[in-house]
Amino acid sequence: MGSLHIQRHDLRGVRTARTFVHDRLRSWGLQDMSDALELVVSETVTNALVHAGSDVDVRLRAFADHLRLEVRDSDTNPPVPSPLSLAEEENAEAEHGRGMLIVEALAEMWSSSPNGLGKTVSMNMPITPP
Repeated sequence: MGSLHIQRHDLRGVRTARTFVHDRLRSWGLQDMSDALELVVSETVTNALVHAGSDVDVRLRAFADHLRLEVRDSDTNPPVPSPLSLAEEENAEAEHGRGMLIVEALAEMWSSSPNGLGKTVSMNMPITPP
């Protein structure tokens, strides 16, 4: 298991999270999963930093058949995937929710649950044999 704490105003927080995931997967011999999981952690950490405006905790665990990524923040509102429609293209809010569509597409499952001080967004990604 590995964990990382990102302060709310850390402009390098997303890059730090990507590096954390990359290094942890390499140490576990799962570097072939790095691109997808780095994208997932980028989207969820960005979402937490922008919308929660709080510190963010990232935890990554490896099990026999899957990886579990957890991103915790202090906002109790769950993330909501937002499909893009052509009518929304000009809307200033059109960007919101697209990152969670990426998470939804790449993760086997994802969920958001209250943790007492905010929420934890967690996702599982299957480990595929080489």
